[in-house]
Amino acid sequence: MSATPSGLPFAPVTALSIRSLVESVPLLAWQVVLIGAVAVSVAVLYRVARPGGRWGERFRSRFVLGLPWGTLLGLGVVVCVYLFVQGGWGHQYDPVSLPFRATSYAYPLGVLLAGFSHLGWGHLLGNLFSGLVYGSIAEYAWSHYPTERGSQSFATRLSSPFVRIGLFVGSIVLAGLVTAAFSWGPIIGFSGVVYTLAGFAIVFYPVATAVAVAGWSHLWHLWGAFVDPYSIAEPAVRYSGVGWANTAVQGHAFGFLIGVLVAAIVIRRRERSASPGRIWLATMIYTLANGLWSIYWYLGNDQYVRFEGIGTALLFVLAGLIVLAAAGSDRTLLGRLPGIEVDRRQFPLPSGQLLAAGVIVFTLIAMSMVGVAVNLSAPSGTDMPDDAVEIRDYQVAYVENVTNQELAVVDIPLLDQISEVRTSGVVVYSEQRKLWHQVVSKRALEASGSGQVLLGGVGWRQSVSAYRSGWSVVGGDVTYRVFLRPGGRDERLVYTSEPAIADLTLANRSVAIRPATESFEIGVSRRNETLDARPLPAEGGNVTVGGITFNRSGQQLHATVDGTSLRVASRRVPPTRR
Repeated sequence: MSATPSGLPFAPVTALSIRSLVESVPLLAWQVVLIGAVAVSVAVLYRVARPGGRWGERFRSRFVLGLPWGTLLGLGVVVCVYLFVQGGWGHQYDPVSLPFRATSYAYPLGVLLAGFSHLGWGHLLGNLFSGLVYGSIAEYAWSHYPTERGSQSFATRLSSPFVRIGLFVGSIVLAGLVTAAFSWGPIIGFSGVVYTLAGFAIVFYPVATAVAVAGWSHLWHLWGAFVDPYSIAEPAVRYSGVGWANTAVQGHAFGFLIGVLVAAIVIRRRERSASPGRIWLATMIYTLANGLWSIYWYLGNDQYVRFEGIGTALLFVLAGLIVLAAAGSDRTLLGRLPGIEVDRRQFPLPSGQLLAAGVIVFTLIAMSMVGVAVNLSAPSGTDMPDDAVEIRDYQVAYVENVTNQELAVVDIPLLDQISEVRTSGVVVYSEQRKLWHQVVSKRALEASGSGQVLLGGVGWRQSVSAYRSGWSVVGGDVTYRVFLRPGGRDERLVYTSEPAIADLTLANRSVAIRPATESFEIGVSRRNETLDARPLPAEGGNVTVGGITFNRSGQQLHATVDGTSLRVASRRVPPTRR
């Protein structure tokens, strides 16, 4: 028996062999194993729980054929918009999204479709899964059949299951339109409707909704385990933006308050009792888990401020209002005022329910007024440079330290710093679509070296690529050039930065790397007077500038003078592209 050098009668298992073994298993085999496990588990549940028994009876008592048809049809609308309007049918992971944002009332297409459009496949699936969970609970509370004692289906038009299903689907569509029309800024996504459904569900079934907070994320995990049965991880350098700064918290809160208010009205009309403790706890669990406390604003150039303390305090106030609106009594909230005699007939005090509902309605009106003011305005394209790339009604450009026109659509007196936020990066402007949007930030372009801008409309799409190349000198200064290349055309130089001056002196001379039209060049100066300037040498070459010899080796540039050689500059290569 032969032995390995380690003395073992078999080859040692290495990380490489394990990886090869894992990667050799077909994807279908992994998926069959998962499907089989799910099937066995569901079969056991079916056998024990007997859907034809109490569970099945409950579902059939509320749903036609035991299914939430209104939720499924509403989600079907969202899927159709993604596949056939945004072009997701042929481009599953990168649909057209820019023209389907709610930018202004002057661009009605965006307002009509923003609540049902999505940025990508992950964004879509997240809202579909959460919408399925919370929508099913809300639809169960609404019921396909009348719930009043003694009522019968088809006795009136409203008691018809098909009418009730249609009303639920119509409510979903209406919620999508309202949240898009009254949100602040160019929102996109179905999440406003999801929060409306969750707000409705919390009032009727707080415990089920609290459980669903954890449940819907596991649906996402189940899908991820199916499409990616395994993953091989290793450390990597990546650019990471501020994730919560892309969340439309105001739109979420707006939809949530609508759902709560509608549920409070319905539960009162049905004369049902509600559990204050359960509603309060479910509200806190849901709002904390879903980040409704994340109140933030823009500081400019990828910097933001978030007010966690104030946001969390508001959630406690919100939970109290919801408890009062849904489960408060008809008696006056203040009872009697100490030390003051009040004639109730002349000065009636509002009940707890009425007061809480009034506060919620006032909040919704105030938020709507801001949304209307924003959407009646339109961003300006005054900061767009003359060399912007034009594709149909779009202009694409690279800008630095300009006013973010998305935030400057409404001037706030005495608070210019709130709306006068500066930004840098690749931006898109369309007067026709009332759109001004930063697609790739300066930091993101610097980190990755390139970025994509996807333009389009109903039935068409075209991409524009952005590239950045640069050099850093000793001392940390950086100089760079930015290019834009529309699909099928030559790239165009659209931006050059200031020269980068090295923090060193060679024979009483200073060295700078300068961006030029064709490439970068080396400039040598003495006492602020330029002695000479030459293009950077090619890889492995050298050039003499102002009496100093420069050699380029790999990504490094070295200078040699009087027999002394030292590094003066390095080519900026993003970590993700090394």
